[in-house]
Amino acid sequence: MAPPKSAIIQDPSKDRHSHESGVSIGPSVMALLSKYDATGRPPAIPTRFLSAAWRKRLRVFNTVWDHNMSNWGCLYLILRANFDGLVSKAVPHPPLPKPEDGKVEYMPGKRATGLHYDREKGVVEVRYVDVDVASGKEGGGGGGGSVSAEMVIAADGVHSTVRKILQVPTREDYAGYIAWRGTVPERLLSRETVDYFTNRLNFTLLKGTYFISYIIPTESGNVEPGKRLINWVWYYVVPTGSPEMKAIFTDINGKQHKNTVPQGLVNPAIWAKQLERYLPQTTSPLAEVVSLTPQPFVTKVGEVETTAATFFDGRLVLVGDAFTGFRSHLGKASEQAARHCLQMDRVWRGEITQEQRDREAVLYAKRLLLLNRMIGLTGLGYLWAVCKTGVAYIWLMLKYKLGGL
Repeated sequence: MAPPKSAIIQDPSKDRHSHESGVSIGPSVMALLSKYDATGRPPAIPTRFLSAAWRKRLRVFNTVWDHNMSNWGCLYLILRANFDGLVSKAVPHPPLPKPEDGKVEYMPGKRATGLHYDREKGVVEVRYVDVDVASGKEGGGGGGGSVSAEMVIAADGVHSTVRKILQVPTREDYAGYIAWRGTVPERLLSRETVDYFTNRLNFTLLKGTYFISYIIPTESGNVEPGKRLINWVWYYVVPTGSPEMKAIFTDINGKQHKNTVPQGLVNPAIWAKQLERYLPQTTSPLAEVVSLTPQPFVTKVGEVETTAATFFDGRLVLVGDAFTGFRSHLGKASEQAARHCLQMDRVWRGEITQEQRDREAVLYAKRLLLLNRMIGLTGLGYLWAVCKTGVAYIWLMLKYKLGGL
């Protein structure tokens, strides 16, 4: 029987809040689900085209670009159903465990506080405290504890606690712009607007700002036409430390948020001002979608890059956003995480070494950091910065070819 597996999660909720955010599913995610998903639940809505609008012109560019668009919450619930049999609206009848699966435990409300590596035993201990749901204070939920394992996978996100405990040198940069985000149920929209967004990823370019929009499943996994969601992201330049930044990230209760103002807390006066300024400049379908969004939210766009992925003689590995956080333009966060899963599987099977896996992970991260940066800068009109980033990308690939990475 396989050894027990535990997942220690800081979020106290058993099913994490997703804001109904859209997510792009790449080939590695699809390969992972094809190999391991036993739910039978469609994880995404396929799209056939990529299109671009310029201000009020509906189609200035259109090309075939097969892709799969999903809902972050739906994807999470599918993965949880496979991991520990979580029952949800997305997966009301999760697959039963196989005899060789071993025991799994999902432990929400646990904040990692320390790590200890016993080299002689080849075991890593993770110490944690309970998080008090009511007060948000550590230790308030009744103490803490520890778990030990021969392998620890640190997948605790862009603000990784494990990375901080390890004191990994990390570059964290604000990109200089934010992302307004939201979703609208199809049933609230006109037939013409739904048709405009169907079967495609849409870019809408204005001067110095741009939108991405596409259709996604609901968090409960509904992919039926008429019952889906239209997801949009609006990239908008805001200087760090500016009065505008302070106003946008101050919620309806007067609380200043560091990175994200959640749904239901965005100041309606700030949002109304944003709509009044920009919606008259854009296409009527997009204006309809954005104006009818019931609960928009806003988050800062940034990058996180570390210098190392593996620690404690290969017994602890940073994966996903805990290793590298991209700007969100290409939607590759889930793809990177899935690639890391497949890479670790190859390591455990003896197909590649840990060092080879790390080199692959570093190259992919550096490439995607630059590619995401180029997409964002292009959409915002910073063409000189795009050229500089393109040169940096070419230099990176030359270094890799010459063995310099």
